[in-house]
Amino acid sequence: MGNQGRKLAVIHHRFAEWVPALQAAEPRLDVRGAHPKEWKSLDQAWLANAEALFCWQLPTGLVAQMPRLAWVQNSGAGVDHLVAHPELPIAIPISRADGHFGFWMARYVCGHLLSEAQLLDECAHAQSESTWNPKLIPEDLGGKTALVLGFGRIGRQIGKALRELGMEVTGVVRKARKDAEFPLRASAELPQLLSMARCLVLAAPSTNETHGIVDAALLQHGNSTLTIINVGRGDLVVVDDLRAALDEGTVGHAVLDVFPIEPLPPDSPLWRHPKIIITPHHSGPSTPKDLIPDILENLNRFAENRSIKGAVDRLQGY
Repeated sequence: MGNQGRKLAVIHHRFAEWVPALQAAEPRLDVRGAHPKEWKSLDQAWLANAEALFCWQLPTGLVAQMPRLAWVQNSGAGVDHLVAHPELPIAIPISRADGHFGFWMARYVCGHLLSEAQLLDECAHAQSESTWNPKLIPEDLGGKTALVLGFGRIGRQIGKALRELGMEVTGVVRKARKDAEFPLRASAELPQLLSMARCLVLAAPSTNETHGIVDAALLQHGNSTLTIINVGRGDLVVVDDLRAALDEGTVGHAVLDVFPIEPLPPDSPLWRHPKIIITPHHSGPSTPKDLIPDILENLNRFAENRSIKGAVDRLQGY
């Protein structure tokens, strides 16, 4: 006899890792999984009775085979791909998870910014030529302005890390508000703020308000020392406008971890731009150790046939 608890389907490219972790976290559930490209390999009668789904990408046709679906748990923080999915009824709650992404992404942001400031590429080049170059003096980031667009749990952790580097951190949010730790300014003020910024970190979700927010109109207010680091969503940036700004010098560098199309196509000009660093959406990896504590309460509630807490606002998109 198998587990007779409520059924949770795990459709994820790392399902072999997630199924035992979720089962161990809530043993009362019946957890089974498959790769998104092989979801039809699951027992279809079992799938038809599953009431919960853990996933990242939602394969076409899956929802139709899950008539009892009552909850979708996203395996990450960004949910725009699920909110906009045409096959997922708006009545089905979606929950997200930050995990420890804030720490991961803070390390990512600081690592890339420090690489620039410490002239690591230049030092590596000098080493390759056995050249002692005393002119390679690191940049002092102390007192320089860091802007963080999107100041939830992830953005705040990034802000704390940048502040520890000695930077002056301002959070950029929908509407300015008072905060005990950081100045929080409205996104409408971003053009004025950008002219003096050393870095702009994008940690916002994809919504109607943030889609394409980094465009030519904004980037014209940048400066030649500005580094833009995107760990949020790919569609926050108008890619062609960013390339033009880099070429014109209104932006100094860009570090991009997320893209409108992923994987980034091999023929994308972004790969070969000398002022852009590309990484494979790895700034905040989803791991059971980091993420399950975030979703454990809802796993418990689902097992006990209680309502899910903290579902995203399907209209706002987060």
